Amino acid sequence: MGRYFKRLVQILVISFIVIYALIWLLSPTIIRYVINTYGLPKPLLLTDKSSIRYNPFTAHLTISDLEVKANEKNSALKLQSLNAELHLYQLLFDKIYIAEFTLNGIFIPITVNESSLNIAGIELMDENPVPVEPEPENVPDSGNFPYQVIVPEFQLSDAHIELMYFSQKHNIQLDSISLQNILLSQREQDIKLNLVSHLNGAPVKVKIDGSLLKQQGIISVELDAKNIELNTVKAFLPPEILTLKGKVSHASKFNIAINEKETLINFKELLLAVEDLIVEQENLAISVKKQILEFQSPPSSTSSVLKADSEVDSKVANSNQYNIALSKAQTLVNMGELMLTIDDLNVVQNNIAIAVKNQKAQAKNLAVIISDNNPISIDTLINVTIDGVTANAADKEALLAEIANISINNIALQYQDNKPKVNIESVVVAKSQFSKNIEQKMPSLAAFNGLTVNTIEYSPELIAINDIALSGVVANVLLDKDKQLATLVALNSASSNEDTDKTIENPKVTNEVTSKEDSKQISEEAAELDKAAPVAKQAFRLGKFTLLDDAQVDFKDSSVTPNYERNVNITHLLLSDVDTGTPEQEMLLDIQGKTDKYASFDIKGRGVPFAEQQKFKLNAVVKELSLPGVSSYIKQALKYEIESGQLDLTIDAGLTGNKINGDVDILLRGVEFTAADNNERGAISDGFSVPFNVALGMLKDSDGNVELTLPLKGDTNSPSFGLSGLLTLLVKQATMSAAKDYLITTFVPYASVMKVAMAAGEFALKLRINDLVYPATAIELNAEQLEFSRQMAVMLADRENTNVKLCAVATASDIELADATQAHLPENIARLSKISQQRVDLFKSHLVDQLKVPSARLLFCKAQIDTSEGAKPRIKFVI
Repeated sequence: MGRYFKRLVQILVISFIVIYALIWLLSPTIIRYVINTYGLPKPLLLTDKSSIRYNPFTAHLTISDLEVKANEKNSALKLQSLNAELHLYQLLFDKIYIAEFTLNGIFIPITVNESSLNIAGIELMDENPVPVEPEPENVPDSGNFPYQVIVPEFQLSDAHIELMYFSQKHNIQLDSISLQNILLSQREQDIKLNLVSHLNGAPVKVKIDGSLLKQQGIISVELDAKNIELNTVKAFLPPEILTLKGKVSHASKFNIAINEKETLINFKELLLAVEDLIVEQENLAISVKKQILEFQSPPSSTSSVLKADSEVDSKVANSNQYNIALSKAQTLVNMGELMLTIDDLNVVQNNIAIAVKNQKAQAKNLAVIISDNNPISIDTLINVTIDGVTANAADKEALLAEIANISINNIALQYQDNKPKVNIESVVVAKSQFSKNIEQKMPSLAAFNGLTVNTIEYSPELIAINDIALSGVVANVLLDKDKQLATLVALNSASSNEDTDKTIENPKVTNEVTSKEDSKQISEEAAELDKAAPVAKQAFRLGKFTLLDDAQVDFKDSSVTPNYERNVNITHLLLSDVDTGTPEQEMLLDIQGKTDKYASFDIKGRGVPFAEQQKFKLNAVVKELSLPGVSSYIKQALKYEIESGQLDLTIDAGLTGNKINGDVDILLRGVEFTAADNNERGAISDGFSVPFNVALGMLKDSDGNVELTLPLKGDTNSPSFGLSGLLTLLVKQATMSAAKDYLITTFVPYASVMKVAMAAGEFALKLRINDLVYPATAIELNAEQLEFSRQMAVMLADRENTNVKLCAVATASDIELADATQAHLPENIARLSKISQQRVDLFKSHLVDQLKVPSARLLFCKAQIDTSEGAKPRIKFVI
């Protein structure tokens, strides 16, 4: 019996050995036949060179030179080699032990389009799927998985995935994947992964080291990707994006801690960089040279701290600083410091090109809470710096804005209960200019050296600014012949016109749809408004607005002839106590300055513009305002021009509601009128101009001045100004006697400068000052003219109440014209007027600055031209 049993055992052993040997030897042929016959869909076919061999003695699977072909030319799958070995005896100990698993040289093509998903030649998306009846839902077995899966090492190398996504080809090269110390069980999971790959030629590295015990533990992750081409992902984006180019890089290191209550993420390093970015849509183009988002430091405090568990890794228990906490109830984000840097940003939209050389935004202590039951909450401190901002009109050579630097310091941002609250410590804007027409060689409309805004507060109830300060302000207000602002760059609105044309192509349909939608929307909004509580009106508060230095305003009006020019220098400006939330608080305004060197103004105002009944008080003083330039605006209406004179103006008025009440004191020094557009010296006819001057002379006092007091009374909608002061002065002046004899003898000691003559048609003796003759084209004062000015200064010092008009007369010789009649051409009038003005400016400056003659006693006349034979360039003086 024992002999038969022994023989049976021998037969069984030999049989198993023979069967195992046959399986080992014949497995390539059998497996290839089964796969080609039953495994692969047509027309896929496993090639004859493909070898799949299984060794049952060691449970070892070997695959070499595997290739699946879709046709003679195209391969659907390639695998150079695979080696896998399973220790079956470990199953006795509830372990699935994979002793070896290595793959090398894999090629997998994948094709994706609207109607197809093909992986390795196998179509996974059926165009006409057969409806399948839903199967009864099976309740998963809640029993524990009794085995442990153990893989000491898994190696994959040289894997190539070729993805064709909507005609866009992507190459995914997995150079190596290494999995070590893999342990998977119901209670415990361990894994260590190293991945080295290339995405369309860009290197991508991934490292993962994780250990979980009872679904709790820490996973460490490292990601590193460099120079990934963005044009490869354009097919995944909406069709509105016409162009997408650039390279993106990413590097990060973070830990993921998992416990029973929440999942915590702690970043050690985070860097996202984009280079040479180009994004184009219709009417929009964006380009960025370099953009970097960087996590720079850990958070200062955390919103969640893990509790120690005896069965959890000690690293989890000791970690108390995390950036992101995820739980069922809420998501917490806590970042210590984030820095965003953008270099060479360019945006072109609607014919406006905006360029920013560099900008940095730094967020500190960023805290975000996203809860299921409560609104999102945000709290952070932000600092922003922007360098080299320019905005140009894309279709022409014109500058819209140029800002050297913008610094926004300490932006405290809070968003809680759906209410934003922003506090900004300061905003500093460096050297800037706006609206400059480079093509027409125009100066900028406005420019300044510095703008500082301190302590800004924003909330739904209040916008508050503590103070605003400006320095180095320059404005050029230039009007062209059509009274348009020449220094204002006009933008073309072609795109908006096209949009308008498209909108009105089918007005009937559009209006019908719009009316239905609008009526529905209006009814819904009305219902909501009925339920909602009244919203408080937002108030605005400004502490003060000041100028740190002088502001220069240059005004030129080319729409009148001759052109009117005036330079205004604002030496002091203060606007304070603006508060719409306190209507009864008084607002203050104080402006002081000079214009055209000698004239000055001082304007002070106060009032309550936001009160139910508005009240204002104005005190204004204007001194030594030269009047000849104003002739350009009044000559068409009066048919006269102001030949000479100055204006002093004092206003003391108040406004309550619409009622105005106050006084205006006017002092006109040496004012004289002449016929309009008569530039020729001596061309004024007594019959035309003298009567007007005689009428004006009735208002003059003994010094040749006109002094008026005009009361301001009435309603601002229909103002009425009393003329009692004017009528009283007319009566007094009409009864005054003629000129006194002392005028003849008083100035005899100054015979070299003065002379006395009878004024034709004015019934009075007039003192005359000899003309100051200039050589042709000369502007500067020579020795003889300096002596003349010295004697004139002595005379004026002795006669403190005497004012003198300075009337410059130019001749054709000043611009070397052979034909004197050509002097009346518009371009020659402008040239001669400029020379005359330069002469009289230098002469007055010498008397005022060097000889200390009060500027108020020297009055400018309108520049004149003398084309008579033998005429000489000169300054004519009128007392």
